[in-house]
Amino acid sequence: MEVPDELRSFVATGIYHLGGAGTGAVFLDPVRLLNESYQRFSVVPSTYYSRSFVPPRPGGDQETEQPEELRKRKRKRKPKPKELNAMEQIAEARHQEARPLLLSAHESLLKAKKLLEYLSKMVKVEEQTIDAETSSENNFVELGSSWRAPFYEITVCFQEPLGLDKEEAEVLGCFHVQKSSFPLFNSIVSVEATGEAEGEFQYRHYILPQGSCFSMVAKCYFSTDIKHVRNLIPGNPNQGYNLIVVDPPWENGCVRQKEAYPTLPNRSFLYLPVHELAHPAGALVVLWVTNREKLRVFIEKELFPSWGVKDATTFYWLKVYI
Repeated sequence: MEVPDELRSFVATGIYHLGGAGTGAVFLDPVRLLNESYQRFSVVPSTYYSRSFVPPRPGGDQETEQPEELRKRKRKRKPKPKELNAMEQIAEARHQEARPLLLSAHESLLKAKKLLEYLSKMVKVEEQTIDAETSSENNFVELGSSWRAPFYEITVCFQEPLGLDKEEAEVLGCFHVQKSSFPLFNSIVSVEATGEAEGEFQYRHYILPQGSCFSMVAKCYFSTDIKHVRNLIPGNPNQGYNLIVVDPPWENGCVRQKEAYPTLPNRSFLYLPVHELAHPAGALVVLWVTNREKLRVFIEKELFPSWGVKDATTFYWLKVYI
């Protein structure tokens, strides 16, 4: 069977252009992109993909096959539209601008049958190899809120080539292995740029990419967060990070009521030392944002100027449940 050029390119790069290379919608395969970054580790597709990549049921959707008269009878009366204030009007205009883009991307994804079939096969193959005992993830938010948090430790296995090129060391298996234990919370764990590492905590293994560092805070007090973030600032003024990804726990009343995770006041993020973390030649800052208009105004008018971020570009993230 002949493999289409789009799928062959996707297998090689992990990027699939939906509707052709001329459109602005792409599907990024995190599994393939991550596996291309590691030499000794591999990411399991089923941890990123659900079982939703399957063809529709032969019987179709019962709701859509109901008689037209019955469907009309079940429809609820739409409430009368209320007048929007100035902020809501701006938000509505922004939503109307994004809506056709998201719908077009969604339709293009559904038409990419070869891509969905390929992803479905990957999940099925990998699901057969997963051990049920290791299928549950650790909830670090709950662990960090526990009184035991200061006593948790993560064991990190550092592996570096012994005086050889990295590729030669992979072939010959000549590595220096060193195991060290670190407090899981409130400490900086860093990996040298010359080797990769593997962390182990409660019988689960975690990939630590080369040249990376991370810190997890046990309690959500902003003073504590800032203290550990500042430990990431390079001591050499000529060094810094080229890519800074920020996923803040934005202030959210619904999340606070459900106690899904701790949140912080939005103005607290003004004091993140993004400018000090960035490389002197510049850095790309990626910020996850909800679609609340008040939050967007805060980011554009206050947060980005405080961080020194310019030339902002918006990307829309389409979550699809098939």
